[in-house]
Amino acid sequence: MLPTPENYAIYPSVLPVGRVMEMIISPLERAFLFADGEELTVTAIQTNGNEDNYDTLCSHKSFPVTAKEGVIRFTYTYEEEGQYLFWLIREEKRIAELFVYALEEDLYALTPLKGDFHSHSVRSDGKRDPAALAGHFREQGYDFFALTDHNRYYPGSEVDEAYAGVKLGITRVLGEEVHAPESNVHIVHVGGKSSVADLYFHHQEEYAAEIAEYESRVPADVPEMYRYRYARAMWATDRIHEAGGLAIFAHPYWRPKNVCVHNVRDQLARMFLTNGMFDVYELVGAMGQVGVNRSINLWADLRSEGLKISIVGSSDAHGLEKSATFSHTFTVCLAEKNENDAIIDAVRAGRTVAVEAAGEGYDRHYRCYGNLRLVSYAHFLLRHYFPKRQRICQGEGTAMRAYLMGEVDAAMLEAQVAYSNAWRDRFLGKKPPVLPSAAIRDFEARALAVHATGPVTRGSRIKPKVAPEKK
Repeated sequence: MLPTPENYAIYPSVLPVGRVMEMIISPLERAFLFADGEELTVTAIQTNGNEDNYDTLCSHKSFPVTAKEGVIRFTYTYEEEGQYLFWLIREEKRIAELFVYALEEDLYALTPLKGDFHSHSVRSDGKRDPAALAGHFREQGYDFFALTDHNRYYPGSEVDEAYAGVKLGITRVLGEEVHAPESNVHIVHVGGKSSVADLYFHHQEEYAAEIAEYESRVPADVPEMYRYRYARAMWATDRIHEAGGLAIFAHPYWRPKNVCVHNVRDQLARMFLTNGMFDVYELVGAMGQVGVNRSINLWADLRSEGLKISIVGSSDAHGLEKSATFSHTFTVCLAEKNENDAIIDAVRAGRTVAVEAAGEGYDRHYRCYGNLRLVSYAHFLLRHYFPKRQRICQGEGTAMRAYLMGEVDAAMLEAQVAYSNAWRDRFLGKKPPVLPSAAIRDFEARALAVHATGPVTRGSRIKPKVAPEKK
């Protein structure tokens, strides 16, 4: 990953509407420290999510600022929710563009999380160790993931046991992928405290009796060809709710290998969603681009008809290296805490954005789906928060996998976790920033004093301090 072309940071970068806020522009390297008494100009712009043609906007507010102790301080009141841009200007030259986002109190109180609700390990048909998979997700900047192996709830406990007693930065959401016998409808169960798959594997007679009863309760308008699938989906979602979990309608437009039909037909998918069968709809994920497009448009059609359902983006990751979805389809979730129950509550409340990422590096862009207010905030986070956080989490995820193999100890891993959490809190305005100390400022001052005695150069050419006389 290439370095980012940024010299300065602004704190806090996420802040509440309506309060007088002290803003601090701080250098990211010693070479960019501001000289005490240096006078600059700040221009503030409310962008309202539009990042084009800033020069033509009439909402500019410019004011002078004076540097002290290596940083710039000023106060600003954010009158409405949305994105704001600050230009930092030195001698009529723009030296920095800094973005912040102001939130109403209801969203400001929450923590933005990046996560995946659908993944697989070697305990079903995946290719990675369950505990190592957690490290791979953290390396990509994920705050949570659900291990949802096919018909297996227990592999998640391997993750917990492998990192027992270690404070991690990533949360494992409880989960499994449920495939009720004789049904091809895939249901991702997340958050519940017990397994649903165990019920039909280890209590087959009870399951058969219950299914017979559920078949008698299928609504009369369900066509005969779908009734057995519908009954089994009813049974599974009821059991998921009894376990305290959420039932996610997974990838209806997935096509099994060498099969030319979708996993679930349009008619049945519409019935599931309009009848309130599921709590959550997996809007984007492992369905191929045509399948994802169909999924989005089905959701759009049903929304116009009054459908209200939480949505998520998931990878359905089995392998990582050649995956078209791992790190490319995921969910931005606004939760009270990065904990299983809080994440489930956030999904249930609809505080999620389903995300597709395309491209890499500086060319990466995002397609976000959900409530416009949440999508607007998510776009800011995806450009200015999550990429920076991923850089910090990369070492943490690597250390997690090294810890599993005995290469590093818990203290080294937890030190990285502490740093990533502290950076998060500073960005989100939950903790004050760490500013250049007197020792740092003194070091740079001494380096500049030595530099001032050196040769005057332009690149490799040494220039004389006194211009030669013209003949």
